[in-house]
Amino acid sequence: MDLMNEKHQALISSLEELRVIVDKMNEVSNDGILTWHKNEVIDWLSYLTQHTDVEELESLEKEINDRFFFKYNVRIEPRDLDIIRLKTFEKVIHQFHSVLH
Repeated sequence: MDLMNEKHQALISSLEELRVIVDKMNEVSNDGILTWHKNEVIDWLSYLTQHTDVEELESLEKEINDRFFFKYNVRIEPRDLDIIRLKTFEKVIHQFHSVLH
């Protein structure tokens, strides 16, 4: 497996981690933002698994960055899971940067 494929797989794994954390939070919180977040993460995973072209990934990177900074970088209870959610989200952003820049 070449380096780009490894990084692509790592991105998929990290987005999957983010989906799992959001699911866990949804089990104990009824905050509507978690439902939106989960649905978008599922969409991102679907897109990422089907696309490897740099331009397509750059488009997804921009969307994920925008969503983090303008929508999902908020505090949601329970705090312990939220800290993991935000750190995982930041990890995804850094991985995209590593893949594309």
